[in-house]
Amino acid sequence: MTSLDRTTGAPPFEARLLAWLTVVTALLSIVAAFILAVNGHSDVATAVAAVGGAVGVAGGIRVIVQIKN
Repeated sequence: MTSLDRTTGAPPFEARLLAWLTVVTALLSIVAAFILAVNGHSDVATAVAAVGGAVGVAGGIRVIVQIKN
């Protein structure tokens, strides 16, 4: 019997791109914060880490709801 489920198995390209950009942004902010902290710029490192963390949290949540009758 044929399935009635019409959803695709893979997420759309935009969703995958958003996920990769979120991961790369978070990773770059962690690396930048570490380098700044090692070089004695702890205040700037804290700010970079906070902004990178906020971007990671804001871009990492996506909810899709499709209601069909």
